[in-house]
Amino acid sequence: MYQTSELVAQRIESYCRTWRLWIENAEGVISGDSIMSADSSMQATSLSDDIELGAVCSQSWTLQINDAETRFLGSEYDLSLYLADFTSETTYSTLEAYTYAELSKLTVEQVSKLGEVLDGERIPLGRFTCVKSKKSGGNTEVTFADRLYFSDKVYKPTVTLPAWSKAIEDDICKQLGLQNGNDYTIPAKLRVKGGARLYGKGHIRLKTANFDFKISSIPKDTTMRQMLSYIASAQGEFGFVDRYGRYVRKWYGSSVKILDNNTIDLPTLGERPNILAGIVCKVSDSETLRLGNTTGSAGRVLEFENPYMTMSLLRSLWHRIGGFSWYTTELFHRLGDPRFDVGDVITYVSESGESYDIPITNIGFNFDGGLSADISAVGLSVEEQL
Repeated sequence: MYQTSELVAQRIESYCRTWRLWIENAEGVISGDSIMSADSSMQATSLSDDIELGAVCSQSWTLQINDAETRFLGSEYDLSLYLADFTSETTYSTLEAYTYAELSKLTVEQVSKLGEVLDGERIPLGRFTCVKSKKSGGNTEVTFADRLYFSDKVYKPTVTLPAWSKAIEDDICKQLGLQNGNDYTIPAKLRVKGGARLYGKGHIRLKTANFDFKISSIPKDTTMRQMLSYIASAQGEFGFVDRYGRYVRKWYGSSVKILDNNTIDLPTLGERPNILAGIVCKVSDSETLRLGNTTGSAGRVLEFENPYMTMSLLRSLWHRIGGFSWYTTELFHRLGDPRFDVGDVITYVSESGESYDIPITNIGFNFDGGLSADISAVGLSVEEQL
């Protein structure tokens, strides 16, 4: 979850708020009334109905812009949101940050609707490439996608094999024009199911290395997305591009926020929690690795493919994700919160006091001056999986 100043955080959770989108690159800025509406699609799973280990998904925005002259296609942009502060005075010297147009072309009404940036803070949404642009009349519809949009090309390594997984990940990120934001130097601190810390002899906190494994060969016709997926699943994570244009991996952790029931519609919840009870990895046609209860009788079984998986890697990732539980959920967030990221866990507390942890596997924002969000936590029940 993105962290903002206290003033911005308070306004985000208030009904008295007006949002503005901000698009910026080396050529300038588009903001204010020039951006009429926008919709986003962000997910941590490529499956429509289930959670996934090793998913590597591209995030995108579709925007309606009142601009028929700018050529967007192929250009890269930083996209952000800010809260308009109408209590401050918009001065002549601050106007040039809001539009490509000459200042003399702005009407009094346009100036009054711009608003200053509340607390001077813009919330980054990501770094994107314009992959589609359609003009109609004086408006342009553009589709922005992050660099993973181009990752379905066959991977041709520029590093010498065999190579460590980090070198492969670095190589793919470089080919895609991404920075690798994953830190291989920080060991993971082990915990038992429920979150208690694990200690060894002498009361020393137990840790596990961030597994960097050797890759000797690349299967024929393997795409860059598939290779990133293999590396992510070996770490017990999924991959995506963060707000700063870096490729990162994560798995669902502790709850970052309790939802205000006054800001959401009543959610649709699964009857009972999904609990990861077992894991099955297909390494090859002749080798399949299993851990936990894989019969389906004790809970959900997570299945995936990874030709580089070893029992050592599988034990490590299972220790980190085994027992993970969540409720399949769909909810409409009337006061959409742009601080939420895919992979965040939020908590819904019902009127009866029951608490439900909801991992954000999918989130889509809708912007039209206001901001709302559709949030879901996908997941099959044991019966549906069978």
